[in-house]
Amino acid sequence: MLRRIALGAAVALLLLSGCTRGGQPPVDPVDPGKVDPPGQETPVPTPTPTAYDLVIRGGTVIDGTGAPGQVGDVAISGDKIVAVGKLSAYTAKQEVDATGLVVAPGFINPHSHTHDFINPFEDLDATASLMQGITTEIGGADGRSPLPVAAELERLSTAGTGVNFGMYIGQGSVRGQVMGNAPGAASADQVEAMKQLVRQGMTEGAFGLSTGLEYMPGRQADRAEIAALAAEVKSFGGIYSTHMRSEGDQIVESLQESLWIAKTAGVPLNLAHFKIVKYPNWGKEDQVVGLVEQAIAGGQKLFADVYPYLAPDYAINRPVGEWGKALPANYLVITKAADAAMVGKRVSEVAMAQGWPAEQAAERLGALDPGVAVVALVSSEKAMIRFYQAPWSVVSTDGESQPKLGSPAEALGYAFHRRSYGSYPMLLGQYVREQKVLGLEAMLRKMTGAVADNLGLKDRGYLKPGFYADLVVFDPKTVADRTTWLSPQEFPAGIRHVYVNGTAAVRDGQRVAGRPGRVVRLGK
Repeated sequence: MLRRIALGAAVALLLLSGCTRGGQPPVDPVDPGKVDPPGQETPVPTPTPTAYDLVIRGGTVIDGTGAPGQVGDVAISGDKIVAVGKLSAYTAKQEVDATGLVVAPGFINPHSHTHDFINPFEDLDATASLMQGITTEIGGADGRSPLPVAAELERLSTAGTGVNFGMYIGQGSVRGQVMGNAPGAASADQVEAMKQLVRQGMTEGAFGLSTGLEYMPGRQADRAEIAALAAEVKSFGGIYSTHMRSEGDQIVESLQESLWIAKTAGVPLNLAHFKIVKYPNWGKEDQVVGLVEQAIAGGQKLFADVYPYLAPDYAINRPVGEWGKALPANYLVITKAADAAMVGKRVSEVAMAQGWPAEQAAERLGALDPGVAVVALVSSEKAMIRFYQAPWSVVSTDGESQPKLGSPAEALGYAFHRRSYGSYPMLLGQYVREQKVLGLEAMLRKMTGAVADNLGLKDRGYLKPGFYADLVVFDPKTVADRTTWLSPQEFPAGIRHVYVNGTAAVRDGQRVAGRPGRVVRLGK
């Protein structure tokens, strides 16, 4: 009782003196983010009508911690969240009715190519990302980043970006600057020069070192060389993010190498776009999961990011002969054929209609029509689902926000991937609502708070007072991916509103002009 009297007196004095922080009304001094049970609302002093810029009212607030959602309100002033809870006494310049909707932190994509120099269709507005609820992305992935890091971040800061954007420094880019594409081990002087570039990148705000060990020139380096560079990010609190040497035939050996590099360097490990590809390797799932969980049990810090599609970009719109012998016919989707009636069907369906043996279907189809192209569903869905259900995974796209082209056929011709438009809605619709692979709160944590925690991203990823106002408001009953393998650039259903740093980027399902994103740096 004495404590409540003292707190009440303190609040009264603040109101009389006009000394509330930033001129904003005080909230519950014991727990500013508390959500009270129905009928037990904490009394809140009535603010002036212009106290807040925005209050989102009556939605199911899922805060990014994994805790059950609670019906409540979120108040925003400027670029920050200032209160979360039952805020009926609060008024604002603008109010949004979120009744029946979910209010969540903006999604954080830890593996992005949106602003990479390898993206020939860079969209500074980042519309495709925003329309699926992404508010923050980390680029410089797969060992490829512009150098120096500071110049790229300054470019984006000057030009503006629709999403908040940070980046890794790429080991392939670093090796290329020091050695070009020269094969073989680096000399001691060359390693030192590369280490200096990594230190510089980390000083300039990189989140860690990335590798793309299937790509030149990064794949020329051996594990000792990579570990020496990865060790340079340790003192900055950075991580080692790797596109492993193999996700297929040599996946076990590549995973062992990745674990060794991170452990030797003494840094957390990110297994980038983690998957098991090529049909004969799908049976390695238990061994792969076992290695990851053994490493975690032994004290190693790691997380894997996973996107929810079964065809990587290199398996889209390819000649049927490339994949015909590698996959059963049921995993080949026809995207191009002289007979338009075949387009969109599985090769197995065509085989059945023609009376062909399934094991000869791709070969016979290729002989009948040499121009047939397919999407090869080369990734194991069983492994993907198991990864999502594991506590060490988070969500990513491995895509880029590219502008919509003139037609689906044009987008397909460039092998544009569905993941750039539909990853997060697909998970929320198909895998959460329909298949119940994971609960909504658990999946949202993998899209928000867990990503921020693993990256060391400050003041984002949660709906908490003092955090940046990156939010997504969506309808859990209708959210869905609307892309197909034939039409990969379709905006999703059910994403109602998206805010970046307190500014509306999507309103009522429509993109709002502007680039409200900011450059983000490790530890800042």
